[in-house]
Amino acid sequence: MLYSKTKHIPIKYHFLIEQVAKQTVKMEYIPTREQIIDIFTKPLPKEPFDYLRNKLGIVLACATH
Repeated sequence: MLYSKTKHIPIKYHFLIEQVAKQTVKMEYIPTREQIIDIFTKPLPKEPFDYLRNKLGIVLACATH
């Protein structure tokens, strides 16, 4: 259902709302600190970067000669 105030919202968002209503998908809150995608989309200070890298399971290998 479209209303005059929502006519600018793309169809894909209305589709998502319908899927949530049908319980096909579940929306879940993720705290800012846990947004793993941030490691790929923005520069981060060392501590948040290391935290998210560990959550991804990425391990740094030491170069030994």
